[in-house]
Parts: sequence; C-alpha cells; structure tokens
Amino acid sequence: MTYSADLHGRIHRLAVKSTGSPVPVQIDGKTYEVDFSAVDGSLLSLIVVGRSYEADVVEEAEGVLTVWVEGELYRIEYQEEGRRPRRAASVIGQGMRGRQMIVAPMPGKVVALLVSLEQEVSAGQGVIVIEAMKMENELKASGPGVIKEIKVREGDGVSGGDVLVVIE
Repeated sequence: MTYSADLHGRIHRLAVKSTGSPVPVQIDGKTYEVDFSAVDGSLLSLIVVGRSYEADVVEEAEGVLTVWVEGELYRIEYQEEGRRPRRAASVIGQGMRGRQMIVAPMPGKVVALLVSLEQEVSAGQGVIVIEAMKMENELKASGPGVIKEIKVREGDGVSGGDVLVVIE
C-alpha cells in the first residue's frame, strides 16, 4: 500500500511492500527493513537499520497519528494514495492550522499546564508536561491556534490516547 504523510508541513511518500515482520518500507524512494512487534497497547518495539526504538502510536482521529519516539512527539496526517481526500489540510508556516488534539502518548501524570483557555499558541510551543516512565515530557502544539479546551488538571493521571488539550 502507498500513502502520503504530512509531517510538519512536508509531504512524504510511503510504500509498505508486504505484511509481517520484518517488512520493507519505502520512504521517499529509500527502502528500510523494519522489524517490529507490539509490546503493550499502543507501544511498539522497532528495529530500523540495526537500531532499536520504542514508539507509542495513538490514532488521534481518522487519518491522524500521534507518534512518540525517543522523547519527541510527532503528529502525522496520512492518506492512502489513490483515495479521495477525507479533508483538506492547509499548511502555513511551521505547522498545521485547524483543530489539534494534544493526546497523552502513554499513561502518566500531568505535571504542569503551560497554557490557559483562550490563549494563543504558536507551532512548537509547549502546552502541557506529563510524567511518563519516570521522565517529564513536554507536549507541544503542532501548529498555531487558540486553546479551546483543557480536559485535565495538574496532578491528574492520564491513559495513553487520552485527549488532554484541544487547540483550534
């Protein structure tokens, strides 16, 4: 299957050649052997070019993934090539415009809220800090917008995939 994926305003072409593990994955014309296994829930163990990664992959909405790898959070919008687009995505500046949902990449505890309701935020701005697996992780806005909902308070426990903050 072939996909188009938007990561930080840059479109990448991905082709997955088969199922199973390892699987050849072609990204922008370069092929990588990816060995993977499910660890627990949304957590995956990956080996790519001999390097091991843990990735927490949460489907934020249809066609939108939030991926947490090595302390970095990525929001990826994807579309199977050849299919009619589900929605239009406009890219301006460094990030995506439109509704964003900041989700917990894994179970943890809210350590700090860095924003308040109706506050304007820019792409890459810190929104919330959660502690997960004994590490504090700052989750950032993927694009500019205004904080419309804050669904948690400092000290709250969260599960992987929980919506924490909504930006429009």
